Amino acid sequence: MKKKIAVFANGYNTESLKEALKGIQRFSEKADWDIFVFMCFASYGEEQAHNIGELNIYTLPHTEDFDGIIVFSNHLNAPHTAEKLCRDAKEKNIPVVSIGMPLEGIPSINFSNEEGMRALITHLVEAHGVKRIAFLSGPADHSDCIARLNATRETLSKYGLSLKEEDIAYSDWGNTVPRMVINQMIEKKDFPDALVCANDTMAMAAFTQFIRNGYSVPEDMIITGFDNSTYGQKSYPALTTVDPNFPEIGYQSCQILWDQILGKDAAFHHTVPSRFARAESCGCIDHPDYVNLRKYFCKYSYQNFLESTAIEMFERLLLQSMSGTNGYESLKEQMQDHFNRNHFFEGDDFHIIVDHDYFEKVITEENAGKEIAYEEQMDVIVSLKNGQPLPNLVVDRHELIPGYEKTDGEQHVYYFLPLHNQQYNYAYVVFKDDAAIMQQDKANPYLEKLQESVKMLCINLRLNRVNQDLKRVYNRDPMTGLYNRLAYEEKAELLYKQSLKDKTTMMVMFVDINYMKRINDQYGHLHGDNAIKLVAESIKSVLKKDWIAVRFGGDEFLLIASNCDRELAAEVRLNILSCLARKNHEESLPFEISASCGYVITNPDMPSHLQEYVKEADNLMYQIKQEVHARDGKPRYS
Repeated sequence: MKKKIAVFANGYNTESLKEALKGIQRFSEKADWDIFVFMCFASYGEEQAHNIGELNIYTLPHTEDFDGIIVFSNHLNAPHTAEKLCRDAKEKNIPVVSIGMPLEGIPSINFSNEEGMRALITHLVEAHGVKRIAFLSGPADHSDCIARLNATRETLSKYGLSLKEEDIAYSDWGNTVPRMVINQMIEKKDFPDALVCANDTMAMAAFTQFIRNGYSVPEDMIITGFDNSTYGQKSYPALTTVDPNFPEIGYQSCQILWDQILGKDAAFHHTVPSRFARAESCGCIDHPDYVNLRKYFCKYSYQNFLESTAIEMFERLLLQSMSGTNGYESLKEQMQDHFNRNHFFEGDDFHIIVDHDYFEKVITEENAGKEIAYEEQMDVIVSLKNGQPLPNLVVDRHELIPGYEKTDGEQHVYYFLPLHNQQYNYAYVVFKDDAAIMQQDKANPYLEKLQESVKMLCINLRLNRVNQDLKRVYNRDPMTGLYNRLAYEEKAELLYKQSLKDKTTMMVMFVDINYMKRINDQYGHLHGDNAIKLVAESIKSVLKKDWIAVRFGGDEFLLIASNCDRELAAEVRLNILSCLARKNHEESLPFEISASCGYVITNPDMPSHLQEYVKEADNLMYQIKQEVHARDGKPRYS
């Protein structure tokens, strides 16, 4: 007997998933199911290649291995993927239920957006005298957004009020648009009585931006959300919102699966009503639970900070251990040694399952790709059960978890998440039950750093391999195609000695990307990598024969130009910045990339060490960067 169900969910909706799992686990106690949760972090705002790599986790399981399938269809941020999962289960006669997205012929369960939204708007009008509302929506074509917006319009109309089109803004559910909306309101000094947001994430972003600018909620403007997230509950003031009642949705989803398993006619489109959750951000202060929640949050805030710091420390230890590897087998040994000793946050049952062929291929090929996301047989690189390491194994995709056995009378939750480089998946990880990584919502940054470590490791391994046969590749930075530090130490000194011999001047220019840390922090390292590439391309556009361009550090570049006087150097600097400005326009980036360039001209009549010129150019670049930050009125970021 299978005794396990698969749940397909999105990690950006962790709050909803956690609440739904409460209901799913409650039913699983009766059905004696283990719960396999396949989740990723695909989003509307990410690059397509990244989303493909994330969504591939849903192709990992064989649906026929499960008693039933639950798909959080409206949360996957990929409607076509959600429908495909449901149709695939239906074709294989596997009981399936779609949450939040009705599909023809597929049983579904939905929370009714309307009840909670109507109650919210009614409360704002009747209890707080709201006349004008602004609405901050998610994507315009999203069914939930349409329902919440329509409920708002309909309820207002009952009071002779209307929602103006200019008071509606659409976003990708994230933080950027809400901040822009608040900034526009502040600039115009035009505030509605209430800003109603289609989810709590946007509400909290708007809330934060509003109070940062010296305004108060609800005194200057009421702000409400939708989701009833714990972050909203713990904020001050606590967020007035709508509770979708996900525990009941989770429970009813399992009941629909159970009816299908028993051969009963399942209710095809069952609806759970949402509930208005009154709190302080609308002006209601008679709910003591929010005070208790904040006290609890503050009580453990320092402990949470220490744990976050500890996670980062263990990640650095892993990176350090991985940096000493010289091949796949060495990588395997280092990772096993690390996680055997350090797995407090991953838990005592933790697994990393990898595609051995991918690593062998990526070491020798710069753009290694795969036809399929996951092979039928995969290598177990790390496997812990009850805190003890399992021997080296190969796991079958019908098993998924090394050493897995369903224990009668016990129910567990297993979380499966992808590891990938853009659209190419090379591994998946498994956490169990109350792993701190999952409970503290650290999975996304944890996996991003692990992926970045693997990415850098693969780059290093590839460079080491190629260096054995081809020195030219060894001297190149794989991300930008520029020379690396090793090439600089060899080629730059030769070029400088030749300029002294020829009695010609040489330019030494140091280039550094402005606000690189902010780009990485706010937009992610993929955008950070793209910024590095675009600056490198701008430098390449000015290169002449016998000039050397070097990626000197993470976001630092060095340009050494022979036969270059001060006039030509100024022209080169201007051309680099002009090229970068064009790329900003052509790429339609969510941020502006700029760079600081400092340069010096060597004096063949008064020779000095080349490194002294490099230091001088670096200092000049730093001064320019300081002026940029001072002009912008912002603190210096690396």
